[in-house]
Amino acid sequence: MKRNLLLTVLFTFSCAMVFAQRFTNLPKIQPVKPGKAVPAVKTAYTGFETATGNLAESVPPSGNFGLDVVGATVYDLQSNGGSGHRVYNSGNGNVAGVFTLSINPDGYPDRGTGYNNATAGVWGPSPSARTESARTGFTNLCVGPDGTEYTFAHLGAGVIRMAKRASGATAWTESDIPSPTTVLWSRAAVGGADGKTIHMICSTMPTGNGGTAFQGMDGVVIYHRSTDGGATWDIQGALLPGIDSDHFSGTDVEGYQIDADGNDVSILVLNTWNDCLAFTSSDNGTTWESRIVNDFPLDKYVVNSGYDPTTLPPDPNQPASIYDIFTTDGTGDILVKDGITHVWYGATYVNDSIIDDTGWSYYPGTNIGIVYWNSLMDDNAGFISGFCPDVDNSGFLEIGQNAISNYGLGLSSHPAGAIDNDGNLIVVYSTVNELYLDLNSGFNYRQPWLCASQDLGQNWNAPRPLLNPDLLGSDSTEIPYLECIFNSTAKWADDKVHAIFQADFSPLTFLNSSDIDTESGDNQIRYVGYPTAWALATSTTNVSPESMKFVVTPNPANDRVVLQFTSTRTQESWVELYDLQGRVVRSTPPVTMGAGEGTATINVSDLNNGMYIARLNLGNQFATQKVVVRH
Repeated sequence: MKRNLLLTVLFTFSCAMVFAQRFTNLPKIQPVKPGKAVPAVKTAYTGFETATGNLAESVPPSGNFGLDVVGATVYDLQSNGGSGHRVYNSGNGNVAGVFTLSINPDGYPDRGTGYNNATAGVWGPSPSARTESARTGFTNLCVGPDGTEYTFAHLGAGVIRMAKRASGATAWTESDIPSPTTVLWSRAAVGGADGKTIHMICSTMPTGNGGTAFQGMDGVVIYHRSTDGGATWDIQGALLPGIDSDHFSGTDVEGYQIDADGNDVSILVLNTWNDCLAFTSSDNGTTWESRIVNDFPLDKYVVNSGYDPTTLPPDPNQPASIYDIFTTDGTGDILVKDGITHVWYGATYVNDSIIDDTGWSYYPGTNIGIVYWNSLMDDNAGFISGFCPDVDNSGFLEIGQNAISNYGLGLSSHPAGAIDNDGNLIVVYSTVNELYLDLNSGFNYRQPWLCASQDLGQNWNAPRPLLNPDLLGSDSTEIPYLECIFNSTAKWADDKVHAIFQADFSPLTFLNSSDIDTESGDNQIRYVGYPTAWALATSTTNVSPESMKFVVTPNPANDRVVLQFTSTRTQESWVELYDLQGRVVRSTPPVTMGAGEGTATINVSDLNNGMYIARLNLGNQFATQKVVVRH
């Protein structure tokens, strides 16, 4: 299914305002300056299209700079939407991960599931071949309580191929899942009281990809169930309640996720131009309840048919146009544990005020963030969890009008959730880093960030970079030059949050943007195990320099700078100097000081001319000032 998106004016509303009187904890970040409207096209890829572009580089590099390598691939579009569950944690450092693998870029004939696992924290060698006997794509992984592993991916003929192996086995047993129509892009979960039920959702093949309409809808999510580990399927291609031709023309490609916990099953269905819905079942998928996660104001809207903006609900954030509508960007995740369903989705605004063009518009620069909702909340309610952070604490997101790469997604996207044994929630997501700019393309790099909640999502600590040099050590010099997207996290966080994602050295993907991402072979699937205690810790708070009486002199500086400040109580203090790549170039050891005035001196005589950021840390607060070095 091909969707033409018109990339319109970039804007970010003042996040101090309240959206629909429910997002009360939005970050206080000022707007990105508006940019010019540019065209964009978003295409749903099945992986069986003819490859184009420069195919010269066929084997990805094998360098390791502190991020564990799960595998390498030249097929770099891991998903048309959210990535689903592709990493599983069985404890004690034993982790398994899958991804869409191809080593041959000349049409990707070897494409299929790449599988790797870590034993006691040590990953095996990068896989060189797919696990299936036939070419497949867009894989995902689930594991039963007895250790049986299952992968699901689609064949070119429009069939979902399941591969299965028992714990400790080496060979995979393959079978095709029966369905009433041709299907693509599966997601699956294992549940049931005995751990033998497989729940699988997928999309009917859209007409744009060679399929036919299904019950009056073009490309719609359908549900399958097996209660005997995949030997037979007692439910094949069922529509979820309320998704019918009276209310939907179709659903978003890969805009759906599934999870199970015993007899509790939850399905998330995201729709950019329709309601965002969560379906929950407490009887192993026999009956379902539908919940509205985000209530889209237009029912079964057809693009370019037009709508009356005066009928839209009021939006206190005062978006750029009266035609703008708040919605999901199509990426999200769902998790069910102890009877509670947790949902995260990327958010954006859409606009279809021009009805004689070929598509619709959206705002990639809108810093709304990742919306969190759970089944204990009312319908159409939620809280902001992650967002795009103001890294240099300037009060503005300093991202150029053309520096946001066009994935057809929000500024923050690809959320992937996890939960620990105490019920604490963690979400990993991708967003733009304002300090990391690819000079070749002019785009800022997207990288994974993480935030956590210890009160069922009512409050979230400040975003933290998953690619943290303090965790990754001295081999982290490549971090400012990595584009990291398509996040997936293991549902269970033990002492670590286990995340995998695709990393390369160019924004966008070679598959559909080979003029920007010019190297087909620089993609690796990387793993980071982030300490859960660090993720949960109460984060420090940005404060204004004035509140600490924080002054830097002289500025510009040639030889040294003196930082003057005031502490209101006895607390630990230290200072750091960052370059504009986010690297610490100077730091002082922490010291305990009492209430009163303090000073620190930093030698800058050997630093290159340019702009730096001085950060003063006082207890659990910090403030920053810009410093110019000029010799």
